[in-house]
Amino acid sequence: MNFLLIFVGLFFLTFIGFIVGIILLIVRKEKWAGIIAAGLSMGIGFYIILGGLNLITSSLLQSFSNPFAFTYDLEGYADDYSDEYSDDFVDDFINVKYGETVTMTDESLVTVYKPVMSREQTGYDVYAVKVKVENPSTEKITFYSDDVFLFDLADEDYGEDVTEEYLEETINPGETKNLTLYYEVYNFGPYDVEYGDYNWTEQ
Repeated sequence: MNFLLIFVGLFFLTFIGFIVGIILLIVRKEKWAGIIAAGLSMGIGFYIILGGLNLITSSLLQSFSNPFAFTYDLEGYADDYSDEYSDDFVDDFINVKYGETVTMTDESLVTVYKPVMSREQTGYDVYAVKVKVENPSTEKITFYSDDVFLFDLADEDYGEDVTEEYLEETINPGETKNLTLYYEVYNFGPYDVEYGDYNWTEQ
């Protein structure tokens, strides 16, 4: 930006010199003084333009020859985002072990069991997650399968819910339901299961 201002300033000065030369040549009838002033201003202005174009071209070539400059910034952003995700999001969960029963905000008792491979496909696997939901309250509760997430710790990504039928189970007071959810994954785990404020894990 500083070089650009300098070039603009110099070009403006040469333009003024050219105008002065024209005035000397036409208005004041000073032929040689006008020709010299106008000619020098045009010559200097021409070289200033060439120098500016050369500088811009060099800067562009340098940018293209260093393709990792922008990538580095993106990687830094990705690292910062990953740190924020780990610190601010994952730590919000209460870690419990597979097979452990917890009480949810709707008073239901939920138990999640360790995911097991259900089907092996080309390029991916389908894992099954068994969930037991008990309703000890006096009110009906509803369980939604899309509220349960399978997280691949190795890939740091969520598996895709491929349960054949969308589960929206109404559980009456005193009733217990055993459900099986299915997830498509592209790694071999280990896996965590997230539901509500809880994270079921092997660790």
